[in-house]
Amino acid sequence: MGKSIKMGNDEFILYVRKHNGKSKYDTKKLGELICKWLKENAGLKEKDIEYDVECLWGEEANNVSPDKLPKTASQFVFDRGYLPALYNYLDTL
Repeated sequence: MGKSIKMGNDEFILYVRKHNGKSKYDTKKLGELICKWLKENAGLKEKDIEYDVECLWGEEANNVSPDKLPKTASQFVFDRGYLPALYNYLDTL
């Protein structure tokens, strides 16, 4: 096992929005799909997830909406060795 990293859906959804402006998924669905991928591929367990954490940009930011960025997001602790595969998956969303 490699080193752990803590990253959240806020970061992953921002990546999807920046690199695939035409994603067919709303913010909530993206969050669900990313969490599902981490559970199935990186062995994420419930103890590794912190739900509903306020994003650094806050809920009043102009870019918070169902088709842009979340106001809160889950945070995950997982082996950072999964990042390349995760980003390959994010590119499909």
